[in-house]
Amino acid sequence: MSVVASPQPPSLWAWILLVSVAGILLSLAFWQYQRGEEKAVWLAQQVQGSQSAELAWSQTRASVDAMVNHPVRITGRFLPEYKIALDNQPRAGRAGVELLVLFKPEASQSSVFVNLGWVPNDRNGGPALPVSLPINGEIFGVVHQPSAFITLGGPELFNNVWRVGRIEPEAWAARWQVNIVPWVLRLDASVPGAYLRDWSPTEKQQFGPDRHRAYAFQWLALAMAWCGCWYAFWRKGLGSV
Repeated sequence: MSVVASPQPPSLWAWILLVSVAGILLSLAFWQYQRGEEKAVWLAQQVQGSQSAELAWSQTRASVDAMVNHPVRITGRFLPEYKIALDNQPRAGRAGVELLVLFKPEASQSSVFVNLGWVPNDRNGGPALPVSLPINGEIFGVVHQPSAFITLGGPELFNNVWRVGRIEPEAWAARWQVNIVPWVLRLDASVPGAYLRDWSPTEKQQFGPDRHRAYAFQWLALAMAWCGCWYAFWRKGLGSV
């Protein structure tokens, strides 16, 4: 009478390999799906904002999500001593930064970061306020919500200008002990100033949500294929015993 050996279960390391690779692929699928949902919301905000009426400073107390891409006109003065440079902003193959300076509206206890535009990278001199930009007066632009992505390292001071990887109004409000609203005003090109202000969507931003969802499906398919291959190799190993 022959005895049939029971099949050996996969080893612990085989299970760890399966779960690790599948987990990475599934997380990438979820990330792309999430990016697609965020892009759909962003595109809706772009359309809504472009069709919105101009706001005054007194009308900017709504939530940031409700004001994104809305045009705003403010009268006040720049505070040149409070400025940061958003690093790693390449344009047309050239390295550069976007210079942001605090602006204090009239009769207001709060200030707002104003993005003056793009300037080529120069770590020797550092960006300064354009000489043609009036320190006092009226400015016009659109509301922009700073990105919340994670960056490595903190702010670095070069020639009296803080270089940063992302814009964090709350952190700078605490550092400088001033009130700063949680959004940024992207200065309109019609306002005098020497810096490049092309706020059109970048090539990556022009990707529609459907493309991100397609990438999510591809990562999901890879995860399923990986699980199938893992199972097939395990069965093949059983057959060779």
